[in-house]
Amino acid sequence: MRKNGSRLISLRQYRLTDLFLFAAILAVAEVITFYVPKPATALPYSFSLAVPIILIIMMRWGWCSVFYALGDGLLVCLLSLGNKNFVPQLFAINILGNSFIMICLLVLKLAGREKVAGKWYFSALFAALGWFSVYIGKAAVAAAFGFGFVNSLIGQLWDLLTPAITVIVILVVRRLDGMFEYQKSYLLRLDKERRQLSERDTYGDEPIDIDEESLSILKRKDDDMY
Repeated sequence: MRKNGSRLISLRQYRLTDLFLFAAILAVAEVITFYVPKPATALPYSFSLAVPIILIIMMRWGWCSVFYALGDGLLVCLLSLGNKNFVPQLFAINILGNSFIMICLLVLKLAGREKVAGKWYFSALFAALGWFSVYIGKAAVAAAFGFGFVNSLIGQLWDLLTPAITVIVILVVRRLDGMFEYQKSYLLRLDKERRQLSERDTYGDEPIDIDEESLSILKRKDDDMY
């Protein structure tokens, strides 16, 4: 369907496409970081891009980001099946531990997305909280299986590159228009800008056009985060 030369897409199509693309990005990033060769050093280390990607999805779409956290935990376990140190309990530790990132959903609900994304230091704290919640979550689940809470915390110290990478990624992404923004608000803003351009009869490419049904959904005041 076209209107004035622009392709109309529904909000549902836009959302499904966006979530599919981020699912692919998350899977590819996890596979690459898992298999990337690590330089021989005295201290082992690792890193993951999963937390910043999940936080970006959370900012864009809300509650459905929790499923990405669970899926990432499962993917990590499947990739680790061949490791000699792998134990079945790691499925629960990684999957349930990742689910603790939902704490960040409460922060978005209480503080507001605009406040978190509006200032770089709030975004940095949000990113750090995302990593810390997963870090504590995995240790708590591991302790439930008898591995010891403190020992589990120490065992994750080789992953200390992840919090730095998480903060850096979020600070970079928040500067890209619409990337670290609730997508309903973003689409409404684009539609408002498009209408203002039309009223001024200016030339140039129009932003994304939105059909009337999707626009009516976007203008609802209720928040579908929960």
